[in-house]
Amino acid sequence: MYLSKLEILGFKSFAQKTQINFNQGITSIVGPNGCGKTNVVDALRWCLGEQKSSTLRSDKMENVIFNGTAQRKPMGMAEVSLTIENTKGILPTEYTDVTITRRIFRSGESEYLLNKNICRLKDITNLFMDTGIGANAYSVIELKMVETILSNKAEERRTMFEEAAGVNKYKMRRRLALRKLDEVKSDLTRVNDIVSEVEKKVASLERQAKRADKYNVLTSQLRELEIDLSERELALFTLKIDESKLSKEENFKKKIQYESDIAKLEDEIKAAREKLVEIENELKDKRNEITLQTEKIFNVQNSLSLNNERKNSLTRNKERYTTDLEELSAQFDEAKNVSEKGASSLSNFADQIAQKEHEKKTLDHNVDTQVEFLEQKKNILKEQSEILLEKFKEITGRENELRNTIAILESKQVNIKKLNEKIQSLTNNIAKTVGFIEELGNDKEEIQKKIAEQESLYLKKQSEKEKLELELNKLKEKELEQRSLINSIKDKITFIQNLIDNLEGVSKGAKALLDNKDWAKNGSTILAHIGDSDEKFRFAVEAALKNNLNNVLVESLEDLKRGIEYLNLNDIGKASFYFPHFEEFNSKGFLNKIQNFIEKRKAKKLEKENGFVSWASSSIQTQAKWKPFFGKILKNVCIVDDLDKAFELYSKFGSFSFATLNGDFVSRDGVIEAGSVPRLDDSLFGRKQLLENLSTEFPNHEKALIETQNRITNIDNLLSEIDLKIISEQGRLLINDLANVDKQIAQFEFEKQKADDEIEKIQHEIKEHAAESNLFDNKKNKLESLLNTEIALRDSEERKKQTLDEEFSEFEKNYNQILTERNELKVRIERLVGEKRNTENAIKRAEESIVAISNSISKRKEDIEAAELEIKQIDEQLVTQEQNFNELEDARKILNTQLDDIEARHLSLRNDVNEKETNLRSLRKEREVVSDIIHKMEITIKELDIKSANLIDHIKENYSLTLEKKEFEDLQSFDFKQRSDEVLDLKTKVKNLGPINLVAHSEYEEERERLDFLHKQRDDLVESEKDVVKTIEEINNTAQAQFSETFEKIRGHFVRIFRTLFNPGDEADLKIEENADPLEAKIEIIAKPKGKRPTSIELLSGGEKTLTAIALLFAIYLVKPSPFCILDEIDAPLDDANIDRFTRILDDFSKDTQFIVVTHNKRTMEAANTLYGVTMQEEGISKLVSVRFNDDLDFVNN
Repeated sequence: MYLSKLEILGFKSFAQKTQINFNQGITSIVGPNGCGKTNVVDALRWCLGEQKSSTLRSDKMENVIFNGTAQRKPMGMAEVSLTIENTKGILPTEYTDVTITRRIFRSGESEYLLNKNICRLKDITNLFMDTGIGANAYSVIELKMVETILSNKAEERRTMFEEAAGVNKYKMRRRLALRKLDEVKSDLTRVNDIVSEVEKKVASLERQAKRADKYNVLTSQLRELEIDLSERELALFTLKIDESKLSKEENFKKKIQYESDIAKLEDEIKAAREKLVEIENELKDKRNEITLQTEKIFNVQNSLSLNNERKNSLTRNKERYTTDLEELSAQFDEAKNVSEKGASSLSNFADQIAQKEHEKKTLDHNVDTQVEFLEQKKNILKEQSEILLEKFKEITGRENELRNTIAILESKQVNIKKLNEKIQSLTNNIAKTVGFIEELGNDKEEIQKKIAEQESLYLKKQSEKEKLELELNKLKEKELEQRSLINSIKDKITFIQNLIDNLEGVSKGAKALLDNKDWAKNGSTILAHIGDSDEKFRFAVEAALKNNLNNVLVESLEDLKRGIEYLNLNDIGKASFYFPHFEEFNSKGFLNKIQNFIEKRKAKKLEKENGFVSWASSSIQTQAKWKPFFGKILKNVCIVDDLDKAFELYSKFGSFSFATLNGDFVSRDGVIEAGSVPRLDDSLFGRKQLLENLSTEFPNHEKALIETQNRITNIDNLLSEIDLKIISEQGRLLINDLANVDKQIAQFEFEKQKADDEIEKIQHEIKEHAAESNLFDNKKNKLESLLNTEIALRDSEERKKQTLDEEFSEFEKNYNQILTERNELKVRIERLVGEKRNTENAIKRAEESIVAISNSISKRKEDIEAAELEIKQIDEQLVTQEQNFNELEDARKILNTQLDDIEARHLSLRNDVNEKETNLRSLRKEREVVSDIIHKMEITIKELDIKSANLIDHIKENYSLTLEKKEFEDLQSFDFKQRSDEVLDLKTKVKNLGPINLVAHSEYEEERERLDFLHKQRDDLVESEKDVVKTIEEINNTAQAQFSETFEKIRGHFVRIFRTLFNPGDEADLKIEENADPLEAKIEIIAKPKGKRPTSIELLSGGEKTLTAIALLFAIYLVKPSPFCILDEIDAPLDDANIDRFTRILDDFSKDTQFIVVTHNKRTMEAANTLYGVTMQEEGISKLVSVRFNDDLDFVNN
């Protein structure tokens, strides 16, 4: 078995369809870096099922699709096909040629084909299992895997040993068995959980059944006691109401007398209050006079205080002004002294400054003389520097010109040589291009025919598919609607059947009679089950019939009596009956006829009103014998649109009842039942008829669903046969092929024309380069002569400049010394000028201070005189103000005496009013007490009425019984508390029972059967677990024995091959971890070339590592040879000697194994039987050229 053929299309850099034919022996793939050699290995690996995009050097799997270049568009699909010759039957299939194909689309979809049939990745993996072939098997080895195999990570190394030992299938079986064991354990855990829950539920249902029995006994006792207690409480409430009414009348008379006394006393208090107001006004006026007098006294006192304070302040200011005057005189004398001393210092500073200025002028003259002389020397030196610089520039320019001339001359000669070589290359390319253009023209005609056929086929299939998809979508929508409708009907049937079976909504008495029909010879039913109506009127009819829906229908008087007797004997309660023959005893007198006539006239008027829909009796659908009964119950009941219409019509026709379409009801008695719209499924009326209608509809809907599903299946089958993607992709590939052919033809023609033009142009360039070379050679000789002359002149000028530099340095030194002396003198002059300026400023400030102090002394003398004058005026004002104060104080005393007399009269009258008000409050309080008693009696009466009504409602609601007022002789002596405690005790017992499941007995039996079934299932799972564990043990034993045997064989071969590749005495071994499972144990590689004792295999050189890995690889091949082996640049680290060893061992193994080697090494290429070269003539597009080495060389272009 060997690789026969590899076909690549759109994979990475292989944009064009490329076919590689492999022969037995060694095939080498060569080419420059980046041309796409490794892409061939990636294509093989990918086709064999590689799933890691990183292994294929991509971020994601879609990146393996050709992504386009500057001249080519990206492709939408990549496809690789690998053909294997299975002549020895190694692959488990009957075919001798096996072709594996893998495709991937940009959408992410992927396909695998086995001999052009769609298959799964698992099918391909199983096909190659334990054959040594696979994406991750030892049939594909690349350089980086050498490091992986020899590293401390043993996973990759172990994979190779397992593949050689053929234990992968056992490991896969073990994984499946372990997965099965996990599933069994999970199922067992789940079943145990369910069993535990069901056991709890069974125990719970058993307890619920016992509670249900106890509940029935307690509720029966509770009913008897609670009805008796309620009747006695009702009698007691009636007695208390009468007593409260009597007490209310007596207290009402007292209240009237109190109100008369209160009115008389209120008049007396009113007169006294008016007199009191007059005195209070007089008192207020007098108090205002006293307040005014007090304000005057306060103002005089305030003026006295202010004048005294002002006098004291002026005295203190006078003393302070005198002190300031003395201080200012001292400051005046000090400022005058400073001014006189500063004047004498100024004359000294002027003499010193004049002397220093004279010395500075002498130095300035010397500096100017030195500057003129230095400037002359500097100009001479500058001129000499410029002359020398110019010489340097001329020499540099001449040298550059000479170098450029030599470079141009050499360049011209090289260009002539290259252009001759280029002409030869272009001539060869033109010959090849002509041959390619002829071949591509034939390919183009063939592709155009195929495209036309493919377009026709695609349009036809597309039209068929669109029609089928449209029909399929409609059918799927229809199926969804039908399925939803069936589920809805099924749920309704189940729900309504449960309502009917459980008699939901039926009263207790009626339910008991329907459960036990032995009492009725002709059978029994209730009103709700004998009639029906349209859905539109169902809520309205049920609202009208609400109080009669539970009526039990009997057809004979004997059945009626037996039904009543059954209820009495079993103490079940009461039930409502309807006996149709009672209608025969109805009165048919003259008054009834008149009344019926009047009602008919009103009914006709009502029918004409807006909002009237129908008569309720006309909406009933029932047997003829029951129609009179419905007519009687629904007499004068009409159906209207809504509640607003019902209120409007009731105000006009009060003798009629009104039912709305939403189920609201207004009775002729004024009772209104209204609220939210009820659900149709909760309706008690017409349940049986609704169930019959739904049961009849259900099979028809199921039949329609099956027909729809059959049609969907047929269309799905037809659509699956139409694969537009393949047709489209095939057409697109053909169009791409045609575009590629056109592009190649145009490219080749352009290249041919370009080459012709290029040859003509190059020949012209060669002539020009030859002529120019002669010119530049003459120029070079002239430039060399000129350069020697200019260098001699430059040396002479350089010596002159050196002499001038030395003279200039000596003069510059003398100039700097004189300049330093002048600068020091300037500093001394500036210092004397500053001291003089400071002295002048001090004299100026002293003179300004003398003027300011003189002004301040004058101001202080004026302030002292003004203060003495104002003190004299204030003393005169103080005398007058003290006289006014005494007069005002005497007048205030007289007013205070008058005020005391008025206040005494006011207090006497106030006390008299307070006494009368106290009496009034007492009377009002007594009146309030009587009013409270009356109010309490009214509340008591009302409360007792409410309690009586609640008591009646409670009994009616819970026991369907109307309480009647009775008289009890022992009412006063009856122990209500004891009876209430008994009732409460029974209610507590019923409540403590918790929620009661009345169907617990039947549920208990169902869950008991389910528990027995689960126990049986659990036993089956336990047995299954034992079987799986036994299977795993057998797999482990077989795989371990097979792996150990293979490992020992590989070990022996490894030692032998290692010594062949290195030296006979070198040490090498393979060791497996002791006391560990062989299938999981670590495998250690020992390799110690002669003269080395490395502590770790990691310390070996790159070449030694590679040879060690090669030794291990071929040791495995000796135990279980792979039909082919792909080696990707693993010879890169080897030197020439080791390459020879490597190629010799390749040659030895090539008799049984086909080798495909990607390499850059020439010696490896020499060992190959077939050589493929990968190039990129077009940027980004890999192209293949093959050479097969036989006795003669044969070039084949693909």
